[in-house]
Formats: sequence, C-alpha cells, structure tokens
Amino acid sequence: MCGRFVRKGEAGKVGKFLGVLHGGQDWTESFNVAPGTRIPIVVPGQAGRRLIPATWGFTAPMPGRPLFNARGETVHRLPTFRESFRSRRCLVPAGGFYEWRRTDRQPHYFERHDSLPMAFAGIWIPGPCGHPHAAIITTVSNREMHGIHHRMPVVLEQARWAEWLGPDALPDRNRLSLLAPPPDGTLNRWPVGREVGDVRNDHPGLLNRIREVFVPELFD
Repeated sequence: MCGRFVRKGEAGKVGKFLGVLHGGQDWTESFNVAPGTRIPIVVPGQAGRRLIPATWGFTAPMPGRPLFNARGETVHRLPTFRESFRSRRCLVPAGGFYEWRRTDRQPHYFERHDSLPMAFAGIWIPGPCGHPHAAIITTVSNREMHGIHHRMPVVLEQARWAEWLGPDALPDRNRLSLLAPPPDGTLNRWPVGREVGDVRNDHPGLLNRIREVFVPELFD
C-alpha cells in the first residue's frame, strides 16, 4: 500500500523533469504527506501537462475512511475507480515513500537509487465545486520491499508517462505492463525514526537513517 510519501525538490526543477508547463506554484515540499491532505497531481492539458491541486483520497461509497489507494489488479473494473481509470489518469509526483514493516511496525523510507523524482500512477475524480480527489494505484512488491510489506505504489518510468496520461482507455496488456512493480534494483531503502508516524511532524530529518533493529520473522 502507500499511506505516506515525501514531496521534495525545487518547484522549477521538479516541474521541468515532469514536463509540466503550468501550475508550478502548486508545488511545495512536504516530508510527511498523509491521506486527506492537498497534493499536486500531473494531468494532461491542451497546452501541455499541468500541475493541479487535489485531495488525496476518493470519497468512500459507504461511510468510512476515504479510499486513498486503488489496487492495480482491480482498478479497471471496480465501480468506484473504473471510469477514472479509463479517462482520468494522472501522475502523483513524489521524492519517495514510507512503509512500515509488518512484523514490528518499524518505518522504512524508499526512494529511487538514482535520486530522481518518482511519479506514482494515479487516478482522479471531480469533487465538490470541481476540486479533484486522487488515489494512488498499488501493485505487488518487488525485491526492495521484501520483508516490509506485500504491496507498494506503482512507480511509473518516465518513458511510460505519456502513455499513462493519454486520453485513450488502456487495453489489458498495457494495463498489466504499466501497473507492474518496478524492476528489482530501482529503489533504495533504509529504516527511519518512528517520529514519521505522527502527521504533525514534517521536516527533512524524518528521512535520516537510523540503526536497524533486526526482528526475525516468525514462521509456522
């Protein structure tokens, strides 16, 4: 899954990397982005890609938590997501993301090994007064996630961004290749302090590596 991520870097440099022509003023750094908060997303426009503000999380069809993740295996057919997947796809730019080890809830931070910004596969839907709501698509884990969690956000390679943002519905073969986990070796990871668990904490120090405390997994 993806429940917290990081947005870092200068607006101009990140916008240039993403190919964004409009909306750079909506980029701000945050080192503890949580569901329900305002996030910038990249959408196509007639004059080029735009960066627009959205709320992270679809409104749930029944009372409960907003749906901030969508599973790549079912996003094309579930009523809540399928229309957005067909025609309202977006990129969710990030510097990295956090995940908690399931055995002991130790948080780890993940970022690209080349330190370039990430672009998560996302979808969006119009909200009240036209304000968009967005969700991040997840997939099965790759090697870097081993021992941490069985799900991870879909990290799209730059060469596939235009295809993902295209106006046409994706045939199954394209969907399966786009929503696959990144190749092993794409990401680096390290343990970070538990301070990240409190959304009120938001500063670069959250990314500092801590000494790993090994907790062996239990097997039947």
